[in-house]
Amino acid sequence: MLKLRQGPFLNILKWFVLATLIGIIVGVAVSAFLALLDASVTATNKFPLYFTALPLVLWVVSLLARRAAKTHTDFSTDAAINKINTYRPITLISTLKAFVLPIITIAGGGSAGKEAPCADVGAGIASAFSDMFNLSPEDRRKLMICGVSAGFAGVFGVPVSGAIFGLEILWVGYIFYEVMFPALVAGITAYQVTNMLGVKYIYHPIQVIPVFTEGFFIKVLVAGVFFGLMSILFIELMKFFRVVFRFIAFKTSNFWRAFLGGFILVLIGLLLSPEYLGLGMDTTNGVLTGADVSHPLGALFKMITTAITFSAGGVGGIVTPIFFIGSQAGAVLSGFLGVDAKTLAALGVVSVLAGSTNAPLAASIMAIELFGPAVAPYATVCCVISFLMTGQRSVFHKQKVSYDKDCDVNPGAQQTPKKMPRRRASFMKLARHLIPNPAREEMVRRRTMNAKVDKILQEEKEKKTLFKMFKHLFPNFKDEDK
Repeated sequence: MLKLRQGPFLNILKWFVLATLIGIIVGVAVSAFLALLDASVTATNKFPLYFTALPLVLWVVSLLARRAAKTHTDFSTDAAINKINTYRPITLISTLKAFVLPIITIAGGGSAGKEAPCADVGAGIASAFSDMFNLSPEDRRKLMICGVSAGFAGVFGVPVSGAIFGLEILWVGYIFYEVMFPALVAGITAYQVTNMLGVKYIYHPIQVIPVFTEGFFIKVLVAGVFFGLMSILFIELMKFFRVVFRFIAFKTSNFWRAFLGGFILVLIGLLLSPEYLGLGMDTTNGVLTGADVSHPLGALFKMITTAITFSAGGVGGIVTPIFFIGSQAGAVLSGFLGVDAKTLAALGVVSVLAGSTNAPLAASIMAIELFGPAVAPYATVCCVISFLMTGQRSVFHKQKVSYDKDCDVNPGAQQTPKKMPRRRASFMKLARHLIPNPAREEMVRRRTMNAKVDKILQEEKEKKTLFKMFKHLFPNFKDEDK
């Protein structure tokens, strides 16, 4: 087992070497993934109505995810978060699924992102690397965090915020400082490798920043609240469609779940616009450079297509659609607040990311890396407000939380970390009555029966004890029931 604990210097050297190796490997893997994804998207976009095959595409992806290597299901960001938090490895087959399935989903027209596959592949590669060097579970966990950070940093070209994002999304309210150095090394290395291999990134420095006034600052506060509400809406729509399509799969089959979801996405593409399908990065870049939005409800349409894609069996990331949603929402809000559209679109990108993923620190730093330092103060305020607005909600339900954002906390009291509680909407409670669960009903029936039997036995025991006591005190006492 690789252990270098003779002192701080050797420990720093150890993690510098390991994180650099992971950064190089993940950087090459991210570059290969993005190149293959771009080639696939370019090939399918040659056909004007390529997205009409979405029902078949989603069914194939669902079939490969569930039927091929059934036990290897750690190909999502939620699964990677869960594995890291529980000190468990990710298999190479799951890593291969995380590499291939999102390409099929996105190239076929599914509304998903490109960042989660890179982060998941990074975690899987780090896990395999740890097994190769026989690292301890603690060191393997650290290296997997480095893999996630390297994946996020390499896919968006944000080495610092990508590294912090990999630390922040695991546990809300707690940052793993012991992993910060190797995560930064891995993120910076992955970014340099992908940049050297020709990966292009979005970078839109905001030139039009209004002079600071009280009125403008109030508008920024209002924007933060608005982006927080957009984050809540997106999270709740994801929950709603997940319940609906699970009900459809339970009543029929996974084929009909994929077919119905794909059919709805095809209708949206035909009746509204295909820009709400796929990655949507061209539309996001256009809005950030000052282009007008094609529809004032474009952010809502993207929420719906993303939620349906994942609920119907699609695989991919969630951050790229969040960029689309935030830019569209910010551009629309600028018309009401009288603020430059590019400025509010940039604030929307990072604020909706902070609220949806509970990562305000990484989102604030990302604003500097993507849009320049001039927007930093306003982006930080918006990100923190959006983060506080969403409460205990998150698009990553495997996140853990160490405090409650909805109430004041006694500074002297130390709270016990716990799993992120899910605040289910009313339709979630209704779903338990709509979806029959014979196993749960049988379990409840058995528990009720066992409770009744235990009560009868307890009464009999008490009766026998009472009879023995009276028999001892009064030898002539007789039980009339016998």
